[in-house]
Amino acid sequence: MHLSQELENTQKTIICIHRELFEESPTPMKLQKLCYYAQGYSLADGNQLFDEDFQAWQHGPVIYSLYSKYKDYQWHPINEDFEETNNSNYDLLKDIVAAYGRFDGAALSTMTHRETPWLSARGNIDESAGCNEQISKDSLKNYFEEKLRANG
Repeated sequence: MHLSQELENTQKTIICIHRELFEESPTPMKLQKLCYYAQGYSLADGNQLFDEDFQAWQHGPVIYSLYSKYKDYQWHPINEDFEETNNSNYDLLKDIVAAYGRFDGAALSTMTHRETPWLSARGNIDESAGCNEQISKDSLKNYFEEKLRANG
């Protein structure tokens, strides 16, 4: 599975910022959730970071191509070496990692389970059941717009 250039740049920048702020790499689950929050807040601000859609998996939002790339790390930090790319969304991504990066992947997963985009995509599917329903970008945009309005 291939990642778009935009998603490739976004995830690399998030990993680099996480390493800078927390002196460790995120796990694959944590990276997924950080990408989810970055995309959600970006859409709320009228900007799409990448084309890929999230699916409402059992453990929260997941982009399948990103899952495929890092699945061999399982619950371990991603230790892949790469050069950080110049990212025009650096400030937004740093804000997201600073706000959400202090939580582990399991805590972030639990947070997403309480949020409308994941809940709506899953419908009546039990939280413990597998699911690959798509989380729409409109759902993300609307939810995070409301979150921004509520929190100023």
